Amino acid sequence: MGKDYLRIDDRLIHGQIVTAWCRALEIKEIVAIDDKLASNPTLQSIMMMGIPSNYRHHVVTFDQARKIFAEQGEGNRLFVTRMPQDLANLREELLKCDTVFIGNAAKRPETKFNLTKGGGGVFFASVEDVKLFDELCEAGIKLIAQTVPNTSARPWPEVRKSIKL
Repeated sequence: MGKDYLRIDDRLIHGQIVTAWCRALEIKEIVAIDDKLASNPTLQSIMMMGIPSNYRHHVVTFDQARKIFAEQGEGNRLFVTRMPQDLANLREELLKCDTVFIGNAAKRPETKFNLTKGGGGVFFASVEDVKLFDELCEAGIKLIAQTVPNTSARPWPEVRKSIKL
């Protein structure tokens, strides 16, 4: 029996995921969730090139991700999605996650808050993102702002104290 983790990272799968997160969380399976990427085999193969063969890995749609969440993994699994609002599509599944990591999200037109603090990461959030994080936290989902495993892990309630809506 393994644990499920989810990370928000607008780059999805990249070196930091494989070299840092997978090792720190003892991941056996990486699941990138992105409807558009899941329908493009060429881009999928490019993204998957840097993943060592010892990790099971796939790119799936949100519907496919729900099915994977419903199955027991053979070890720890890391689900990765691009944007904070993607979490709204996975509310029930997030209840099964050990931790949801708020990682990297580039500045977008609707973003108002820079949640970046230490670790060299960048995370911008909109008012809607903040409200969603509040709702998820209230529902009992463990949200941690953390860029890489060797930087400080800041629980969402701590991060939230510095945000004025």
